[in-house]
Formats: sequence, structure tokens, C-alpha cells
Amino acid sequence: METDRILELYRRLAPIYDEVYGEEQRRKYWLISSQVGERVADAGCGVGLVFEVVSAYVVCLDISLDMLERAKARRGDLGEVVIADFWHPPFRERSFDTVLFLSSVEPELYEKAYETWRNAARRAVFEFKGKWRIFEQRN
Repeated sequence: METDRILELYRRLAPIYDEVYGEEQRRKYWLISSQVGERVADAGCGVGLVFEVVSAYVVCLDISLDMLERAKARRGDLGEVVIADFWHPPFRERSFDTVLFLSSVEPELYEKAYETWRNAARRAVFEFKGKWRIFEQRN
């Protein structure tokens, strides 16, 4: 099963994620931090680097408990961690200003992910290997 393979990979990656990807991921969060609004979901948040950079209320969502355990240590007072599959967001309409997909969705799936989240967040920011795209609802 695909999910089992992913969870095993993240279990092994969690202890070294910050060392391997931390600088690169922090730079991505910093690039968009002023544009996210007050309520943010980070879909596929990994170890929660978003909490170090984005000064908004953040819900850090991931399917890996190993990753979320590390995110909890960074959380502080302005945020939550939620274990869930971002293809099935467990949130009400208009829960967020922005949902972030940084390194978590490949470009060919950007539109599908946006459609999945369009009721929960009015803006979706995607990045994967340097390919950025922003979807935004017009009121």
C-alpha cells in the first residue's frame, strides 16, 4: 500500500529532516510569509518549520505522526498540529485564509489539490522543486 511506504519513509526521515531540508524549506516559507493572512493551513507540514517563520495562526497538517511529533515541539502558542491526509481536509468552509503546499504536491496535481481545499481556504500556495503557483478565489 502506498500510504504505508510513505509513512515508513517519513518515519526514517523525521529525525534528520531539519538537517537535510531545513534551510531550503525555511527559505520557501519566508518567501511567502507576508502574503498568507492570519489563518494558515500547512498541508504536508512535515516537522513544522512553518511555525518558525510564519507569524500567523497555523494548523500544521500531516499524515505522519513521526513528523508531527517534531512539529509539536516548534508549535508555540499560535498553532495546532493535526494528523490527517490533506486529500481529505477535516475543516469547515472558510477555515483558512491560505493553505500551503510547499514540496508536498507535484505540479500536475496542483489543480486537484486546490479543488479539494477551495471551500476550506480562499487561497492555495503551491511549490514543488521551484515551480510555484497560487490559486485565489475572487469574492
